[in-house]
Amino acid sequence: MTGTESAGADRRDLTGKVALVIGGARNMGAAIAEHIAGRGATTVISYLRSDDEAERTLALLEKRGVTAEAVRSDATVSGDVDALFAGVVERHGRIDIVVHVPGAVIKKPIVEFSDDDFEHLISLNTRSAFYSLRAAARHLADDGRYVVLSTTLTSVMTGPYGVYSGSKAAVERMMLAAAKELGARGITVNAVAPGPIDDSFYHGAETPEAVAAATHHSPRGRLGAPGDIAPVVGYLVGPDAGWVSGQTVRANGAMF
Repeated sequence: MTGTESAGADRRDLTGKVALVIGGARNMGAAIAEHIAGRGATTVISYLRSDDEAERTLALLEKRGVTAEAVRSDATVSGDVDALFAGVVERHGRIDIVVHVPGAVIKKPIVEFSDDDFEHLISLNTRSAFYSLRAAARHLADDGRYVVLSTTLTSVMTGPYGVYSGSKAAVERMMLAAAKELGARGITVNAVAPGPIDDSFYHGAETPEAVAAATHHSPRGRLGAPGDIAPVVGYLVGPDAGWVSGQTVRANGAMF
């Protein structure tokens, strides 16, 4: 399916679980949150800027018949992330599922990267993932699930995406380390690496010509959609994926 109505929702196999989707107010984050809520989990989304988007997504989650909450929090600020996790545990009793979505793209050759450009990518892509992974290690219940969004471009790592893909490659290595550290508690830690997704994040990072070229080169004749990625994440946070950990799942429709 290609919309926010993703395959597998409404199975209710996550009833009794508490999920936190960091960056869950829009685009892929919203699709993932709706998928998880559709399977019965209490679903908390965090967001930084848009109250309107958060309220719209929250209304969709509540239509799934679950307890839902939207919390303003900056994923790049350590204290905000720690308070976010502690608050979810205080209000809902536990955290079973964490999905980390935030990220940024700057498309430039390395020679053109400024210090501010580099700091921006490291902050949004690498530092924010570290903060949520550390907090998850402290707060996730045994047999919990953690998934971080990466990028298919970590396998390319050339051209104007080099610094971006490098910032995401670091996330994948931290994910693998955490999977080994937390395995004794039954906690799985994985990454999902989408290709280009037809949403405002991708369109904001690319020119119309680049979007058209990516669409042309897709074996499916289209870009991915948030609803293509949500069930991939949904599998990893579900009961059938207890033996899948330390993996990066490349969900890109064979584009790379």
